[in-house]
Amino acid sequence: MLAKSFRLSAVFLLVVAIVPALAQNSSNELSAYTSAVARVHPSDRLAQLEHFAIDSSPGPLKIQALEFVIWEHLRTRNTGHAITWADELSNIDKNNPIALAVLSNRARSAVEQGAMKPGQLLRMASRGLDNIPQLQRPLGMSVADFGQLRQQAYAMLSGAAGAAELGMKDYVAARAYLHNSVSVDPNNPRYVYPLALADLDGPDKNTKEGYWSLARAVNLTRGTSEGSEIAHYARDRYVRDGGTTTAWNQFLVSAASTRQPTASSSTLTASAAPPPAVSRPVPRVTPPATNASIKTPTVATPRKSQPAPSVWADDTSPPAIRKRRIPATTGPISLGILVETSLANKDNRSVVVNSLIDMLRHLNDRDEAFILTYDNNLVFQQDLTTDPQQLEQALENIKPQKGAVLDDAIAFAAGHLSRIAKYPNRVLLVISDGRNVDSQTSPVQTSAEINAAGVRIFCIGMDVSEAYERSRLQALSSSTGGQSSFISAGQFRKATEQMAKNIGIDFRF
Repeated sequence: MLAKSFRLSAVFLLVVAIVPALAQNSSNELSAYTSAVARVHPSDRLAQLEHFAIDSSPGPLKIQALEFVIWEHLRTRNTGHAITWADELSNIDKNNPIALAVLSNRARSAVEQGAMKPGQLLRMASRGLDNIPQLQRPLGMSVADFGQLRQQAYAMLSGAAGAAELGMKDYVAARAYLHNSVSVDPNNPRYVYPLALADLDGPDKNTKEGYWSLARAVNLTRGTSEGSEIAHYARDRYVRDGGTTTAWNQFLVSAASTRQPTASSSTLTASAAPPPAVSRPVPRVTPPATNASIKTPTVATPRKSQPAPSVWADDTSPPAIRKRRIPATTGPISLGILVETSLANKDNRSVVVNSLIDMLRHLNDRDEAFILTYDNNLVFQQDLTTDPQQLEQALENIKPQKGAVLDDAIAFAAGHLSRIAKYPNRVLLVISDGRNVDSQTSPVQTSAEINAAGVRIFCIGMDVSEAYERSRLQALSSSTGGQSSFISAGQFRKATEQMAKNIGIDFRF
């Protein structure tokens, strides 16, 4: 009995000693992590974070450190080191979207070389895309950097999924994914070239965009061995489909600009489109390492706060990029609420937040909703959920910021509803003043996302000051079967009640 009591006492003393030690260890790790991210010089910060990632025990801080390290290598285009750390991150968090983005980008080469099946790559990329909404900003990473990291991961995963679909000859699906990548990184030939191939083959070909992207790919890879292969294939494809070498050379010059050439600047016409029955193999291309990593959106030329120019220089309507999905109007609702953060300032915050909370409280038990905010970045305050308390908390957490990347936000929100919404009755409620500042997404890409999602868009335009801003919101809603309303801040509550009724929410204040 005495021996048993002694053993129990020993165990108790051991536990008493271990618990503070564990707490002390956790405190030491947090201190080491915060010390690393606080380093001002990027190289010092990276070195300290790498040491922490190696020495720390598995857990949230280690995962955040690895994400931070991968981002530092991606932003400096050190792809090899990013892959090494992505392998480490994947070992402790197999569904981490940052790790999956980097590894799926590498796996594209394995598919091109026949060492991996396209279906395996598609499953890897899809798993990453499914987990991006749950990605949290690493402690100490700026909001701007996190926004860029998430966009970059989204582009890499979409690019990998598009390449996989292209390998399986599902050209329509490939276009959908690759449009997402090109909208984030329009000068990356790793996205532009496969988009051209997907446009030029399969049903509903888009020859105008396809040859434009093909010419862009030639220009973007000029001077590399892969570029020479692309250039030969592009010219031969153009000639085979009815064009001439001289016309193609002229088209390349036009494509060197950032805008779509007019019809008169190229002899590519409907007669040069490929015959429907033709299906020919295309060369496999692995872009050089300098082009393999994603360029962040900050390197793109900033746009002025004017209506985004048409990507079709002659302002004619482009051919449909993707087949339109007809939105459902009955049944449980998958609702996205997109809020421009500047409208939740101290003057308007109470009426905007409280009105939306009241509306959400009237959703049916099966309805789901998400809260996405936008300014210079896109932030998921809350992904799709049926829990009204989580949605209310998300609205309360909105913090006003400068910026209005409206087209980016709508394209992302529509694409998100397309991928994970439970119900065909998909609705996007946009709260905006109509401004579109520094968006990287073109109007045609925004339209493509909306068409593919089968989403109805309802817009509440608050204090819209310009006619073209009003027209932008009206076009979004009217083309999808939704409605728009233009109000001052004092009318927001009444407008929300009317929009809820139009959407199908039994909402009475």
